Amino acid sequence: MPVYKDEDGKRWRAVYRVRLRDGSSKQKSKRGFRTKKEAEEFIIQQQKAMKTDLGMTVETFINEKYMPDIKAKVKERTYMTKEHMIRTHILNAPIAKMGMNAVKAQDIIAWQNDILNKGYSDCYNRTLNNQIVAIFLHAVNFYDLEKSPCKGIKKIGKADAEKQMIRYWTKEEFDQFIGSIDKETDRMYHLLFGIQYYCGFRIGETLALTKADINHTEKSIFISKTYDRRVRRDIVTSPKTKNSMRKVFLPDALFEELEAYLDTLYELPDDERIFPIIIRAVETKMHRQMKKAGITNIIRLHDMRHSCASFYLSNGADMYAIQRLLGHASIEETIHTYSHFSPEQDRQIANLANRLNKKISE
Repeated sequence: MPVYKDEDGKRWRAVYRVRLRDGSSKQKSKRGFRTKKEAEEFIIQQQKAMKTDLGMTVETFINEKYMPDIKAKVKERTYMTKEHMIRTHILNAPIAKMGMNAVKAQDIIAWQNDILNKGYSDCYNRTLNNQIVAIFLHAVNFYDLEKSPCKGIKKIGKADAEKQMIRYWTKEEFDQFIGSIDKETDRMYHLLFGIQYYCGFRIGETLALTKADINHTEKSIFISKTYDRRVRRDIVTSPKTKNSMRKVFLPDALFEELEAYLDTLYELPDDERIFPIIIRAVETKMHRQMKKAGITNIIRLHDMRHSCASFYLSNGADMYAIQRLLGHASIEETIHTYSHFSPEQDRQIANLANRLNKKISE
């Protein structure tokens, strides 16, 4: 392959050809590759692009190029989520029948307006917008589309809209809720919701738990996987991020409840899920119990995670402890999401000033 070392001998240069709109080709080069292999892989992608007719429809590009290209690079659960959104909101839209190189900015805006008229949340609108941007960016990066029609267009929705509308339960509200579940006759759900509130696990992390994840000596749980069910098939994969793999210590009372529950599962193999249910079943149960308990502050299942953070922050836990507990990828994410949950830390500033002023006056 036509790859060469730069004059300084530190980087590699790739020489390749691109297809122009009139069907002719032109030689180009790109510098700055750290290794010869990187330069050769770039040329392979460009050769692949030369064989791609971008007069093909958006639908064909998605089905024959984009989705196969990304399938091996994302988790199965992520792929299935993307596939559902793209199939439902892009492949069923008029833009899907247009040629990739014929789509203009006004076509993207028309698609956005159609999405906005469907009344989805700001977060979901932004997620959908990200899908169509990613498709055309992929065509630019790997199939030599001259320019993305999404470039320069304001995105719809808000990436952090969900964080701006966080709902959570106080300890009193959770006690009211959990009190409506009989600990003896409905022990699985009583335990599960206790874990959600006091440990802040993502529901997929809880539903993936096995006996092998539990350390009885330390009274801890090790999170190493997550569960979901798609197309009538159970899917267990690694958790959301690297930091999601973590050890969490349980309060004594909660761990005792866990051990009592495990005693009823003595025949269950160590690698089988201890909560053999799906997410929809947990959501349904939660809504029924909220109604039974007379809860007026209606929250989602995921908001149990926010309730957990609120509970510990209001009782003096610091942000780094919350980051480790929830398995956030960075402390910035934790601070951005929960800084307004920490009135005790805000008071510490005033208390410090009071102590300093007192010393000065003395």
